[in-house]
Formats: sequence, C-alpha cells, structure tokens
Amino acid sequence: MVIDWVYLCIGLVFGLIPPLRLLNCECKFLPFEEMWNRAVRPPSDADAPRRRRWWKLPLVWINPFRGFVVGYFLSKAFGAPPEATFLQAQLPVLALLGALLLVLVVQTKGRPFERESLAPNGFMAGLMLAVMPLTISLGAFVVGVATAMALQRYSFGYWAATIMTALIGAAFLRASPKLGVYVLMVSAPAWMSWLRGTTLVTPVRC
Repeated sequence: MVIDWVYLCIGLVFGLIPPLRLLNCECKFLPFEEMWNRAVRPPSDADAPRRRRWWKLPLVWINPFRGFVVGYFLSKAFGAPPEATFLQAQLPVLALLGALLLVLVVQTKGRPFERESLAPNGFMAGLMLAVMPLTISLGAFVVGVATAMALQRYSFGYWAATIMTALIGAAFLRASPKLGVYVLMVSAPAWMSWLRGTTLVTPVRC
C-alpha cells in the first residue's frame, strides 16, 4: 500500500479537531425536534427576548468545509501499487475506512455524562461530497434530510441516508468494496450513538 503522508496528515489534522472546541459561546444541546422548533418557529410571545441567530454558530459554517477537506485529503492519502493483487488492492480501502471512522468517533463525541452525542450534520455533508460520487452523495443527503424532518430524529435521517447510499451504490458500483466504506461512513453517527447509549443532539446558541 502506498501512503501519501502529507495528505494523510492534513486530513487527520482537520478531522481530529474536537467539535466542542469550535464553540465560542454557551450553547444548548438539542435533539432534532427541539432544534427544529427553536430554529423555525418564532416565539409565541411578542415581548420574548430575541433569540440569537443559530447560523452564527461556528460549527454551522465551518463544519461543511472542514468535512470536505478531510474527505478529499483522506481519499487521496491511500493507494495501491500498480501491480497489486486483489487483496493488496483492498488495503487502501480498509485504511480509508479506518481513517474515516476514527475521524467520526471524534466528530460525534459530545457530552458522555449527559448521554449525548453530537450529530455532525454539516461535517457529514462535506465528507460525503468529497468521498462519494456526486450522484450517491446528493441522493443520500436529500433522503436523509427529508426523513429527519419527517420523523424528527437525527438517527432516522442517517439510517435513511444509509439505505439510499446502498441502493444507489449497488446500481452504479455493483459489489465494489468502496460501497461498504460509504455505507459504514454514512451510518456511523447513528450506530456510534447507539453503541454509546446516547442521543444525537445539535448545539444551539443560548
């Protein structure tokens, strides 16, 4: 296996930044339904104090770019030699999967004592666009967002995006090992949260 250490280091440096370090204000950590109500529905009391804009939170606009950078550099970091056997050609795929899962372990880590994991929504959007073919990533993204909005839970959105990734990927990639990487990557926030016994939440400015 050929490793481009410069690309690998850049991808890991951007990917292993704990997301809570990017919060420069006090935040509430809300599941999807509460976040949606806070972001979309106006206060019922006209005299209620004006809420801070949710889109001013650094995570909202930094994370998609950061996810794209991480996905781009990690996907370029591993390669197979020209005359590699079939098994040797799978080593870069496994290495990419390991690097992506390591990054997502960090990006979903929230507040364990509160039984919360962060839903890395913007980060995942950028990561999917960089790592996966555009047709698969856009289809999975649209279905995942629509499902999360309809069922009011982040985990359902990630599982729906995973199913769509598998369906579209099977049509275009057949039995390519990379399809397994895409499926595990897209579903990672949901099953990591389940393994931790936590709820996926989003930080919102107080």
